[in-house]
Amino acid sequence: MHDPWLRGSANRWVPSPQPAGVYQLFVRDLLHGNYKAWNIARVRNLFSKDVAEKILETPLVSSVREDKVVWEEERNGCYSVKFGYKLVMRYIIGSDKYHVVGNWNGIWKAQVLHKAHHLLWRLCRGCLPTRSRLLERCAVARDSWSAAAMKVMILLVEWLCYSGAFDTISNNVSGTTEADLVRWEKSALDWIKCNVDVAFVYGSGRTSVGLCFRDNSGHFMAGMTQWQQTMISSVEGEAWVLLLAMEEARHKGLDRVQFESDSKVLIEVIHIKRRGNSKFLSIVHDILSLMSSFINFEVKFVRRQANLVAHTLARAANFGLASIDLRIFPFVLNI
Repeated sequence: MHDPWLRGSANRWVPSPQPAGVYQLFVRDLLHGNYKAWNIARVRNLFSKDVAEKILETPLVSSVREDKVVWEEERNGCYSVKFGYKLVMRYIIGSDKYHVVGNWNGIWKAQVLHKAHHLLWRLCRGCLPTRSRLLERCAVARDSWSAAAMKVMILLVEWLCYSGAFDTISNNVSGTTEADLVRWEKSALDWIKCNVDVAFVYGSGRTSVGLCFRDNSGHFMAGMTQWQQTMISSVEGEAWVLLLAMEEARHKGLDRVQFESDSKVLIEVIHIKRRGNSKFLSIVHDILSLMSSFINFEVKFVRRQANLVAHTLARAANFGLASIDLRIFPFVLNI
């Protein structure tokens, strides 16, 4: 009860005050004794409603058997000087009273001279030696302000002259784009294809998933929608539904299955067999363990346009029961 183990960007500690005796508990004391799941009745009896719900929304990964310190700024959960530096700089820039708030990434797309990009970015970030900066930091350098200010003004005029090209994105382009040509494809002979996807209802703490099995003729075999009241990131949700689909395939006795997901990050991590301490990589570890036992389990990245059935099922799960076996309702796949 003294460690920051809850999810979210703030209030990772269980807040005070709490009932007598709670601070002598460990997290394991809030779980069922014979399997890894929250003891809902005990959590709600011990904590206030808000705290209890935050605890129950914290996902439990079955493969994690020991406590680990996780660095949340990196997907592998491991600290690095690079990301430590980025975090510090983000704090410094975010708290700088001279920092101009706005989406300045567009500056890099402006059709101006290359040197103008960098100078404009420095200007918007408050990094240039303007009058206020020089007065504050270096009284000796006051005389250099006029030249710097003139250079900035010239480049600003130059940028404004070309900014029309930045804003002018034609909405009248006709013809078929590459994305329009992307469609779901049938699997090879004797192979099954399973598409998976995840969806979120922001602010609800709910994560929903959808998965669909089809044979090499494209005919529906089985499917499922499911949601859980857990707070997880999008990439953790993508990993969770893929693991769920693999466990379902094993349960059904399927051994030649190609799984498709529109999460490029997840598929790349699986292909390079990346490991780490984070919850995301703990789920990936379970996926890799299953794939080592079922050598004909394959994973593939596809675009959203080729994953519409799973995407639609995941979104529909937000408005249905906690779990639905789609063999009962196969007509929902006619989209």
